[in-house]
Amino acid sequence: MAEFKIPTPGEICWRELATKDLAKSMDFYSNLFGWSLPQTKMSPMDYKEIVIDNIAYGGMMEINETWGENPPPSHWKTYVAVENADETVEKIKANGGAIDVPPFDAPGVGRMSIVSDPSGAIFAIIQFAAAS
Repeated sequence: MAEFKIPTPGEICWRELATKDLAKSMDFYSNLFGWSLPQTKMSPMDYKEIVIDNIAYGGMMEINETWGENPPPSHWKTYVAVENADETVEKIKANGGAIDVPPFDAPGVGRMSIVSDPSGAIFAIIQFAAAS
């Protein structure tokens, strides 16, 4: 399993590609950058970790029917580590940001939320399970 150190709060810690064609994306990025893309051991879902020199930097997953009737286009998302996801959501709202997906638990990973800053730029926050 690739190495991953629990980041400190405020650290940009994960990059994630949600794609409408996982196989094509895996082929593209592994050929372009030489990334290793093994199946994660953290979740039963089809989720590929982006591993470089035995360190996990991010992941990839497919946008499929579980995303609803009007799924988003393929996109990259950046995750920022937080100490407490619920408290951070309140701070985001108090500072003019928006909550796109309320905090939820990702088994074996932690608690996360999809949010946007006052200009509409989307990012994610994550409270890692080991830091809970």
